[in-house]
Amino acid sequence: MTEAELFKEVLQGVLLIVGEYRGSHAEEAGYVDRKSGNAIRYVRAIHLAECSWHGHVDCVIITERFPEHVSTIAQAQATFSYVRGQRYVFYIDWVKRERGQTFASLSTWGIEEIEGGKEALGPPPGGPAPHNLVLLETIPQCL
Repeated sequence: MTEAELFKEVLQGVLLIVGEYRGSHAEEAGYVDRKSGNAIRYVRAIHLAECSWHGHVDCVIITERFPEHVSTIAQAQATFSYVRGQRYVFYIDWVKRERGQTFASLSTWGIEEIEGGKEALGPPPGGPAPHNLVLLETIPQCL
């Protein structure tokens, strides 16, 4: 996806998050259906994306629920072909901020890489440091 295509989708009102991919893991989850009393089990992934949020760097926890044909954690982990440090577009269904943490749910559109998405982590050699540069070590919950 090019930046022009991304900007067009934002102007159309598509709900998305653009962030630097930090990592993923898959796990089994479930709940009990209140009407039937049956236990519902499924596999989900948790993706971490690092974004700029109101002037500071923040991690967003994005959950993805896999379809029924993905029944094991190994099958889910096989779908993770993302590169740590690359910028991606995460299409989401909803987003909420609770107790200082941002959560989102991945939509069926999924995750798409931004062309030319690798961005410099600091200033060019010999240049002044930007005033909003935050070291990743100061955010231990993101790593």
